[in-house]
Amino acid sequence: MLNFFLRLFALVGALATLLVVVGITVLLRDQYAVPSEPQNVVLTLDFDRPIVERPASSPLKVAMESDSIPLLDILHAIDSARADPHVKGMVARFGSTEPPLADVEEIRAAIARFRASGKFTYAFGTTYGDFGTGNRAYFLASAFQDIWLQPVGTVGLTGLAIETPYAKSALAKIGVGADFMQRKEYKSVMETFTRDDMSDPVRANMQSLIDDLARQEADGIAETRKWTPAQVSQLMATGPFTADEALKAGLVTHIGYADQLEQEIKKQAGKGARLLGAEDYLGRLPPKRPAAKPATQVALIYGTGLITSHGVGSDGLAGGDVMGADTVAGAFDAAARDKKIKAIIFRIDSPGGSPVASETIRRAVIHAEDKGKPVFVTMGGEAASGGYWIAMNANEIVAEPGTLTGSIGVVGGKFLLGGLMQKLGVSWGMVSTGGNTGMWSMLADYTPEEKARVNALLDATYAAFTQNVAAARKIPLAKMPDIAKGRVWTGAQAQKLGLVDQLGGYGVALADMRKKLGLKPGQIVELKLFPAPLTPSEKIMLILKKIGLESLALDATLGKWQHVESELGPFVGALGGTGAVQTRMPGVVLQ
Repeated sequence: MLNFFLRLFALVGALATLLVVVGITVLLRDQYAVPSEPQNVVLTLDFDRPIVERPASSPLKVAMESDSIPLLDILHAIDSARADPHVKGMVARFGSTEPPLADVEEIRAAIARFRASGKFTYAFGTTYGDFGTGNRAYFLASAFQDIWLQPVGTVGLTGLAIETPYAKSALAKIGVGADFMQRKEYKSVMETFTRDDMSDPVRANMQSLIDDLARQEADGIAETRKWTPAQVSQLMATGPFTADEALKAGLVTHIGYADQLEQEIKKQAGKGARLLGAEDYLGRLPPKRPAAKPATQVALIYGTGLITSHGVGSDGLAGGDVMGADTVAGAFDAAARDKKIKAIIFRIDSPGGSPVASETIRRAVIHAEDKGKPVFVTMGGEAASGGYWIAMNANEIVAEPGTLTGSIGVVGGKFLLGGLMQKLGVSWGMVSTGGNTGMWSMLADYTPEEKARVNALLDATYAAFTQNVAAARKIPLAKMPDIAKGRVWTGAQAQKLGLVDQLGGYGVALADMRKKLGLKPGQIVELKLFPAPLTPSEKIMLILKKIGLESLALDATLGKWQHVESELGPFVGALGGTGAVQTRMPGVVLQ
C-alpha cells in the first residue's frame, strides 16, 4: 500500500512538473514574440557542433544531443537561403570538431550552389582541428570564398592514417580468448580480438581506403582553392600549420577575430543586417503557398546504427544508434500501404549487424517496390556489410565519394571466458541433452563438430549475401570474389564496381526520384517521415512508461496492475546479443 501511494504522488508530481514546463514555455513564447522579419539576413552555421542524421526522438537523447543539428536542416537552410532575397550571405564557424566526411561532401555541394547565386560566403575558425586532426574541418571550410582564422589557431591539414588496436595477448593475460571465423580474408571486424597485428589483406584494404579518401580531399580542396591536387597533397604531407604559416601558404585568406569578421559581414549585408542560425532561419520561413497541384508525398525512412531484430533505440528513453528490423520493416510496409506515398527515400548510415534482421529489411524494400513504390537509397558515412545488405535491392543507390560501403562478408564465433572464470575462482556446472547443445557456451572451445556447424552457418550466410548482391546489382556471380570477401570500399570505388549507381547525397537521390516519377520542374515534393514522429502526449506517456509510472496511470483508469517491462534486457541485447553470426564492418579510426 505504501508503494502505491509513493508511486501515485510521483505520478502527480511528474504531471505537475510537465504542466509547469509547458506553461512557462507558452508564457516565454508570448513574452518574447518573434520580431518583425529583418530585410537583410546573414545565415550562420556552426560546424563546431555535432552533425547528426536525424533529430533525437527520445527524451534523454534530446537532452544529450541538444547541441547537435540534423544534416537535413543544414541542407534545407542553405538551399532556402540561396533563393531568399533577404539573405545576403553566409558565415560558418569552425573549431576542433571534425564533421563526418560524407556529410562534408554533401554540404560542400550545397555551398557551391549557394556561391553560384553570387552571395558572399565566409568561414571562420578559432582553429581547424586545434592540436589534433583537422582535415575534414578544413576540407569543408575550403568550399567558402573567404577563410578566416583566429590568431594562435591552427590548420590541422595532414595526411590520413588508420589505427586499429589488437588485443589477443592482452585478453590472454586475463584468461579470455576469442574464437571467430570469417568470410573472407578482408572481413576483419573481430581480428582486433583474435590477432596481435594487422593481416596483410586487411592492411592492403585499409591502405586503399585512405589513399582514395586522401585523393578526394586533395581534389576537392584543389578545385575550390584554385590549386592543383599535387600542391594540396604536398601541403597535406607537411602540415599541420600555424596561423602565420597557413596565411603564407594561402590556406586562409585572413587572420582575425570573430567580432572583426562580424563587423565586416554586417557592412556587406547592409543596414540592420541580422545573423540568424540555421534553426532560427528555418523557423522564420513563411509557409509554402498552396500549389496548383497537391504536393507529391515521398516517404523518408531512416536506417541508422547497428542492425538488430528488435529496435531499442528509437523507442527507448535514452535512444541510441540501433536499427530495429521490426521498426524499419514496419515503416516500409506502412509506406507501401499509403496510397498518397509515391516513392521512398531510404537513408542508411550503418556498419551492419544481424544478417537475419538485415534480410527482414531487404524483404520489406522488395515488397514496397512490388507495390509500386520505388525505393531510392542515399548513403551517409557508412552503409557497409548489413548496411549494404539492406540497400542492395533499391531501385537506385546513391553514395557520397567518401561513404564506406561494401564489406560483403560475414563473421561468427564466440569469446572464451573459461580461463577468466578459473582466475576468479568461479566454477560452473552443466547438464545437457548432448550433441552440440553447448556450442555457444563461453566456457569452452568449440569441438570439431561444433566448429563445423559454425562454418556451415557462415558459408550459407556468405553464399546468400553474394548471390543476392549479384542478382540485385546485375553483377556476374563470377566477378563477386573480386568485389566481396569482406572488402570495404569508398563510395567512389563502389560506383566503379557497380555496387553504387550515383555519387552524391539527398539532392541527387531526390532529383533521380523526380525523373522516375515524371515530375515537372517546380512541382513540390513533400517528405513524410516513416514511422511518424511521436506526438507530445505520446512522448509524455513514453516518459511515464520508462520511469515506471505509466502502469500506475493505467491502473487508476482500468482498476488493475500492469507489468512494466525492464529496459535493461533490450539494452544488454543490443550490446551483446545480436547473434553469433554477424555482418558487420570492421572498426575504422581515421587520424
